[in-house]
Amino acid sequence: MSDDAVATATHEEDGEHEHEHATPHLPPPSFVPINIALALAITLTGFLTDIRAVVGPAMWGIGLLYLIVSCFFWARGARNEYLELPEDGGH
Repeated sequence: MSDDAVATATHEEDGEHEHEHATPHLPPPSFVPINIALALAITLTGFLTDIRAVVGPAMWGIGLLYLIVSCFFWARGARNEYLELPEDGGH
């Protein structure tokens, strides 16, 4: 092995390229997607024929409010996560 190859190998081991092979960024675990699925289920259940006559408008109203709040929390979490990323993108 030549001296240049050894110098390059030790230089890369020193950490200059530590982000090059780092693991990909993954979002943290969250219950928000589950909440959004439940909110959609509640909202759409309010449109069923048998339920619509009794509690339909209240049910889809509550489901819609639940959906809006869940989307707000999802967007807020995504924004906070984005702001915590390094500006150079890890490169």
